[in-house]
Amino acid sequence: MMSFLAEPKGYTPAEFAVFVESLEWNGWRPKFVTLHNTGVPTLAEWLDSGHAAKQRIEGQRHYERDILHWHSGVRLFVAPNLIWNLCDLREAGVSVSCWNHLTLGIEMIGDFATEAFDAGPGAQVRDNAVAVMAVLHHRLGLRPDQYRVGVSGLHFHKECSRDHHDCPGRNVVKADVVARVLAKMDAFSSAAASPGADHPAAER
Repeated sequence: MMSFLAEPKGYTPAEFAVFVESLEWNGWRPKFVTLHNTGVPTLAEWLDSGHAAKQRIEGQRHYERDILHWHSGVRLFVAPNLIWNLCDLREAGVSVSCWNHLTLGIEMIGDFATEAFDAGPGAQVRDNAVAVMAVLHHRLGLRPDQYRVGVSGLHFHKECSRDHHDCPGRNVVKADVVARVLAKMDAFSSAAASPGADHPAAER
């Protein structure tokens, strides 16, 4: 069964939080998140005004669905301004051969083997990815720490030895990403404990 959306949708971080709150995982449920970077396009290529973001995402869907004939693909592509949802988050996807059926894959736009992850557009991608992961971990009752390969905690694609990818790139440091996600999750919990707060979307 195909899980590609009829039309990819772009969300701001706040909109994405509201969207995830509306979902129910009644069948397949991920055990952990796996983080990727696209490599191609690079951030520089993505930001080229000659190609619209939605056009690029629709091209990715066409490649995965119609050329590779995958039943699903990476669910989310995180750009400097929007989070693009390509496939149903409630269905098993395709992103890493070692544990496709166990994980929810998140693709960050950029080549973080060569492009900065701590400044400029790369930092914007980082911050949006952290917000996405915090929302998903919070909603699904998962944690990015307590890592056990193939079992729990935030995974990087390069930890799947059979795929031979240095992904999400050497400029992405797992300890830093995990700490940022945990801090964002703590902010959600604090907001939820405050009067009038009822979900992570209240956190901006």
